[in-house]
Amino acid sequence: MKSFLIFILLGLLVFIGWQYLIVDNGYVLIEFLNYSIETSVPIFVSFLIILYFVFRIFGVVWRSPKMIREKMEMRGKERSVKLHHEAQALIGQGLNAKAAKKLDSSISSDGKNINAVVDRMNLAAKENDFKSISEIAEKLIVEEPKHKTYIFSHACKLLIGLDEYSLAQKFADNLIEDSSKNSEARNLLFMIKSAVGDPSIIGQLPKYAKTIDGKILSKTILKLSRKLKGQKTVEDLFGGLPRSLDKQPDFITAKCELWMAKEDHIKAENELKKAIPSYWNENHISLYSKLLISNIEGLSSQLEIWLKERPRDSNLWLAASRLARREGLWSKAKQCLERSIELKNDSQKQTELALILAQLGEKDEAFDVLNNTSEIDGPTSSK
Repeated sequence: MKSFLIFILLGLLVFIGWQYLIVDNGYVLIEFLNYSIETSVPIFVSFLIILYFVFRIFGVVWRSPKMIREKMEMRGKERSVKLHHEAQALIGQGLNAKAAKKLDSSISSDGKNINAVVDRMNLAAKENDFKSISEIAEKLIVEEPKHKTYIFSHACKLLIGLDEYSLAQKFADNLIEDSSKNSEARNLLFMIKSAVGDPSIIGQLPKYAKTIDGKILSKTILKLSRKLKGQKTVEDLFGGLPRSLDKQPDFITAKCELWMAKEDHIKAENELKKAIPSYWNENHISLYSKLLISNIEGLSSQLEIWLKERPRDSNLWLAASRLARREGLWSKAKQCLERSIELKNDSQKQTELALILAQLGEKDEAFDVLNNTSEIDGPTSSK
């Protein structure tokens, strides 16, 4: 209501002013240098209004290229998002080739669409196309440098997964050059060095332990210990490492494997008895079934206690089967293994079942199991 009254008042003032100008329109004299212009007030006001609109039109024309570019860019982003969503639907259907084309079109429409870029890199990794991963990452960084850390880190991880360590190191080095305190880049570089077997890794483990993530470090230590194949003792290899690593399952596996390689199964047994109820780690349970000690019955009794706590643990049933075989209890071995297969099946268990059946004299059943073994892992691997 207030705004309406103000509008009415202004309208009346304009009307009264206009009537006044018609009766006594007055004049305006403008002098500039040796020139002078004389005109009436209404004409001068009209000229100012026209001049205002001329400047407005000129401003719109001046800004139009930028406005057109912004509209085209917005349209490109909308098209890119639409194509990206279509590509994701195709990925969900397993149509990776068609999805890759959609993602390429999405990136062409908007080279800064980081989500489309990441999905395209992931598809390239599935196809073992390491060159595309590198090219896509570098192309995005040219257009959108602010995403460099994330994209280079992701590309580095994908390349490590494809065993393309030279390209991966290029990205890791680049990240460290940008920031020497980038902990993820240091972790990636450590993973690359350990994967290529850099001999400096072994002697510098205590140094790396100060900066590298414990999970990554313990996984690398496990790989190193397996490569050494018992050439070094636990004390030689792990001396000077922080005690916090004793809580990492892979580190525990590495220690137990080294002890067992040096025929020190008692130490491995003591460590595994503490670790298994804490982590229920598959490697720990498998090692437990391989312990070479005189009291196999004691190992079996301990497994039975754990099975009461976790009756649906397929790894425990598999270990129980292997211990029963070592005791010569083939029927029990078969029962335990069949229970493990019920919970989780794979070709290795089927092969072990065939051996048990053959030992029990059920050769026809053993051949049937072996003939069907190749079909077990097929559907799983395609998922």
